[in-house]
Order: sequence, then structure tokens, then C-alpha cells
Amino acid sequence: MSAEKRCGWLENPTPANLWLIDSESEWTLSIQGKGFINEDSIEKMPAIDENEFVRTNGNYGFSCVCLNVKTNKERSEILEVYGGEQLLLKKCLEDPNIYNKIPLR
Repeated sequence: MSAEKRCGWLENPTPANLWLIDSESEWTLSIQGKGFINEDSIEKMPAIDENEFVRTNGNYGFSCVCLNVKTNKERSEILEVYGGEQLLLKKCLEDPNIYNKIPLR
């Protein structure tokens, strides 16, 4: 499989739970108790600028990112992260395909 670029909300609502929410799906990166889908991918996640991060639960919350990933579309899982970048929150807020999927759990 080749890498694909996916952009949307990177949600980290609680410890070890992490999803990417884009126009197609809610992609699982990590689930508490099971860990990261691919442990090597943790190192390739973009650094998150606190000024472009929305806290919803203490130190947890969401940001806007683009990730280069390998996915399992049938299971809505991200199998590997090759890299990525954090975007301004404004970018996701102005995208009509993901604006209404803002993660306010």
C-alpha cells in the first residue's frame, strides 16, 4: 500500500486514545489498553503547538493536522504514520467537509 495524505481533526480526548477525523471517517490511531496501532509511528507524529490546540479535558483535546499514512479503510484504522504537520485550527474550521465533525465530546 502507498501513503495517502489525510487532513482533519487530531483528537486526543483521554490518555492513549487518539483519532484522526477527516471527511471520510474517524480513523483510529490509538486505543487505551491496546496502545498505538503501530508503535514506530509515534515518533513520526507532528509536534503540537499549544497555541493551536483546543483543550477539552485537562491536558487533552484536539488540533488540526495533515498526516501521511497507510490505512485499513474497512476498519477505519491508520496502520502506519509516515509523517505529518500540524495546521492552524482555522484551516479545519474553514473546511466545510470537516467543520461539522469538530470533536467536542
